[in-house]
Amino acid sequence: MAEYMAQRVIDGAFTYTFIIIKMKVYKERIDKYLTDNGRADLITDSVVTAYLV
Repeated sequence: MAEYMAQRVIDGAFTYTFIIIKMKVYKERIDKYLTDNGRADLITDSVVTAYLV
């Protein structure tokens, strides 16, 4: 599920922040998938995301 949602972020269907708010239990796996696929630029500052959660 984490990898699928990370791919949806890459595809532009969802924002990183939205996904992390809804599925924060998968944050590490989502971050790894984005980084491994060369899209670390989509990872939003964790302080901002934590504030929104």
